[in-house]
Amino acid sequence: MRAGALLVGLLGLTSCGRAGQAQRPTATGPDTATLAREIPRFLRISGVPGLSMAVVRNGRVAWARAFGTRDDSAHTPVDTATVFEAASLSKPVFAYLVLRLADRGELDLDRPLAGMFEYPRLGQDRQARRITARMVLSHGTGLPNWGGEQLTLQFEPGTAYGYSGEGFVYLQKAIEHATGHSLEALARQEVFEPLGMTRSSYVWRERFEVNAAYAKDWLWRVAPIDRWVEPNAAYTLLTTAPDYARFVAAVLTGRGLSPAMRQAFLRPVRETSPGTAMALGVRVEIGSDSGIFYHSGNNGRRFTCYMTGDVVRGTGFVYFTNASNGTSLVEALAGPVFPGVPSRHRAEYDRFDDPRLMAIRSIQAAAVDTGPEAARARLRRVRADSSVHLSLDDVLALGEFFAGRGLAPLSLEVLEQAVADTPGSGPARLSLGRAQEIAGRLDLALGSYRRAQSLGADRQETGRLIAWVDERLAVRARPVAVNPRTLARYPGRYAERRITMQDGRLFYSGGAYPASPLTPMTERLFEVASEPTTRVRFDDVGSGRAGRITVLYSDGTADEAIRVNQPRRNVSRP
Repeated sequence: MRAGALLVGLLGLTSCGRAGQAQRPTATGPDTATLAREIPRFLRISGVPGLSMAVVRNGRVAWARAFGTRDDSAHTPVDTATVFEAASLSKPVFAYLVLRLADRGELDLDRPLAGMFEYPRLGQDRQARRITARMVLSHGTGLPNWGGEQLTLQFEPGTAYGYSGEGFVYLQKAIEHATGHSLEALARQEVFEPLGMTRSSYVWRERFEVNAAYAKDWLWRVAPIDRWVEPNAAYTLLTTAPDYARFVAAVLTGRGLSPAMRQAFLRPVRETSPGTAMALGVRVEIGSDSGIFYHSGNNGRRFTCYMTGDVVRGTGFVYFTNASNGTSLVEALAGPVFPGVPSRHRAEYDRFDDPRLMAIRSIQAAAVDTGPEAARARLRRVRADSSVHLSLDDVLALGEFFAGRGLAPLSLEVLEQAVADTPGSGPARLSLGRAQEIAGRLDLALGSYRRAQSLGADRQETGRLIAWVDERLAVRARPVAVNPRTLARYPGRYAERRITMQDGRLFYSGGAYPASPLTPMTERLFEVASEPTTRVRFDDVGSGRAGRITVLYSDGTADEAIRVNQPRRNVSRP
């Protein structure tokens, strides 16, 4: 879309002024009575354990309630002070912080970040030296969402849209370097304290312990909240619904920003889909009658959340859930908050009561609650039901769910049938290869990956998976033994991660799940036994103990975590 057309996207903002007064208020305000009555039913049908929600009206938090449990295994109730992971809702808060700095002239949104900070993960890429803060906030850097130890541009900066958490990390590093302050310190100064967000932080606080949510992940496992040690602008915000609603209220009213900067915050920059665009840190709907901004979050298919606001009507809301499918509630929750107000973007989210999703959930429940035979029978009944159609993607997701739950025979049966039904499908071959690899059938996995490659699947992805399995096969053929004195250099705490030793063997804990044994591949590189798609490499070992670890994933991404009390270095993602 041409820039001129984009600029009319939030025309109503220019006349709303700093106070964000509604020009065309709805006939009725948010129907919180319906929300309070219906949310327990929504949770029961969707299987989401807990939800905390807050509604903003006329510049203040007008309603806040919590429902369900924060720990599905202990049935501990959620309340409005329960802390959740905000996932990608971290990004709009960081964007607001950046714009406050720019408002005071401490940051130029259009100055290349390379002039502020030489980012080693970008190497000598000359095009990357053109990246600016405005490009980062509007997701136009060309950087991947998450990458490896060296980042490669996917397109020329400023020419297209490409959602990128790595871009936010780059901007965070540049600002921390320029100001001499950590993201957490800046957030407290610029956002949390001015807005009264007393239970919010980009790093873990011990005071959160007594009332922090546990997640029900995509495999229906219960896991604790992540205890972030290092702040990351893209995903580590920990907060509550009323706290985040105070931020939504600030966006609605323009609090803390000049009128010009508030308009820049919400002005469309890059079209993302028909009718929607990225502004500076939030998504917006395009149209002369629209004043809607929004964003959602998903941290590793565990915690999911969503926020939105309508500056024309002065109303907004936010909610957090401790389940992977929480955004399926967007439309159901938005209806009572914005009665009679249509919205384009809400159609992007699946509905929790869609018959297809309910059928998938019933199959998963049978697998978890009863076992593979029950799941197999339920799958047969769903396939025989003419009113429900499972797509190939649905079937592949079920196969991967069974593999993740340790139901290898059922997983392989489902995915082998998917391959037989769609012999020309590269994605089906990839899913089958992943299931075979998880089941330890490496030779078969290698064949599936090679076949996927021949069917036109992404050559870079398939090549990486083939090399990954080849390396595993080599270690199987010739197991590696590491000197106990070398192993003794590795145990310790590395940011949120821990390395321990038991009976002469190393164990790795990534924070959310129990510790897993490490299998040596070289003297410094180890495979995580319970997660064969994850490896740990020990670096900076010269001082007698490892100074950091690099966690490598089979999808080509990587994280770096510094040993506690070691100098800070650049971090990718968890």
